[in-house]
Amino acid sequence: MLDIEVVGDRTLASVEKGDVSLLVEAPAGISAEELEQTLSGVPESIEQTTKRFADTTTMSANTTEIDGSTDAEDATDDDLGGGA
Repeated sequence: MLDIEVVGDRTLASVEKGDVSLLVEAPAGISAEELEQTLSGVPESIEQTTKRFADTTTMSANTTEIDGSTDAEDATDDDLGGGA
């Protein structure tokens, strides 16, 4: 879905496809050629970033096992609250 809105002296264009959305803000009077030139490297940048994320170990793969408790469960009543 493509949505374009002019707010004051700015143009906001958003595109949504599935779980991905992209928002572009530009001066209201920008020409199509200027906008195209400005955004020309975006697809390649997105592709590079996607590859970096794919090559990175996920956080869940790096975690160690824990006993399931939290610090709040281990705290006494005196440990909770703001104090005077």
